[in-house]
Amino acid sequence: MATQQDLEKRQTIKQAARDLFFRFGFSKTSIEDIARHCGMAKASLYYYYPNKEALFNEIVIEEAEQFMNRVEERLPKDAPPDEQLAWFFRLIYQDLKIYAREMAEVPEIMCEHSPHGRPIVEKINQLFQAKLRPLLQAGKAAGIFSYGDEEVVVASLSFMTQFLNLEWMQMYPESLRDAVIETTIDILLNGIRRR
Repeated sequence: MATQQDLEKRQTIKQAARDLFFRFGFSKTSIEDIARHCGMAKASLYYYYPNKEALFNEIVIEEAEQFMNRVEERLPKDAPPDEQLAWFFRLIYQDLKIYAREMAEVPEIMCEHSPHGRPIVEKINQLFQAKLRPLLQAGKAAGIFSYGDEEVVVASLSFMTQFLNLEWMQMYPESLRDAVIETTIDILLNGIRRR
């Protein structure tokens, strides 16, 4: 069981690493840089994290959880489920715009094909699906949505929106992205609305 002091040290390390990863990127940040930034010896840092990748993974997962929680908190609670679902995707997109501007370099470790990247992508996908599922259930309960197997629908919506990532945000102009998001929302909602 971690002591309060251990938890505080881990938080200090994560904050230092987060600052450096966002400023310089993953590949240009070393364990030595992180240790120096938080005023620790490199050996002490290894007591808390076995390597830079483990530290990065924990930061990314925390960021993803906070990101999805912020989206969920801002959903209009009094809106019907179909509007909430539309806002869910819009808010993710709007927050990704901000996040994309903050990222100087997309760390290559986030690549799905890297041995460390796939588990991170899977965890983020699980967070996304966990927030999506109650919106679908509310729509079905209200008689607004009609669909078959919930797990298949959640997986389908997740796959259909995987383009919502930093790479896509950086590759295409904002006007095109805005139009793509609204068109995607229309297609998704028209596919699950009760007729």
